[in-house]
Amino acid sequence: MTFKDIPEARKVINLYCLANCYGLKQLKSDSIRLRYRCEVGCPFVCLISEDKNGGGIKIKTLKSKHKYNPAYDNPRIDKNTIAEYFKNKLQENPMIKVKEMKITLKNTFNINVSHAKCKRAKRMILESLASSFTNEYNKIEAYANELRLSNPGSDVIVTLSKDALAEGKRRFSMMYICFHALKMGFKSGLRPFIGLDGTFLKGKAKGQLLVVVALDSVNHFYPIAWAVVDKETKVT
Repeated sequence: MTFKDIPEARKVINLYCLANCYGLKQLKSDSIRLRYRCEVGCPFVCLISEDKNGGGIKIKTLKSKHKYNPAYDNPRIDKNTIAEYFKNKLQENPMIKVKEMKITLKNTFNINVSHAKCKRAKRMILESLASSFTNEYNKIEAYANELRLSNPGSDVIVTLSKDALAEGKRRFSMMYICFHALKMGFKSGLRPFIGLDGTFLKGKAKGQLLVVVALDSVNHFYPIAWAVVDKETKVT
């Protein structure tokens, strides 16, 4: 197995320890080497080092057999390992409590993790997600321009919050998309009947997704346009 660098190799070993309840001891850790062993008398050993032929970081020695029982208090399970495990779960549901994280780790991996460690992991994930949301919203106007260039005749509208603009800030408000091909397809042969439906957007970025659909010749849904708004009102 090869890795991009030592930090990535360390992350994988920690996740391996989490999945298997192995309390490995890190005997060596620098910019080009990692060495892990289990308790005295256990045959497990893992040596990771830089490949001299330019192949990145590789596992050079691995004896994976274990003799000892699972480690319930595992020193390898730090806040970064917990954050890696819960990253997708907290992205889907940021309201997961620290207590629930601790119980999940105990039930899933039979491992004891402190409340403070789970709390730090959750804070780190939420801060990372907040930064990623900001970066994605900063790309919306570029995304809209790309759609207009690649789909001539399409309607792509992005509006910013007037209140935020009055304060000298740029904050996303609404977005509307109607591709030219869908527009022409509806006009050329579909029945003049449309339906509007919406669904709530959950997670950190709230709002609603509104979709206008029609029915094609075989009574299948035919999307015409969609919009992201703060709430479903006459204005939006």
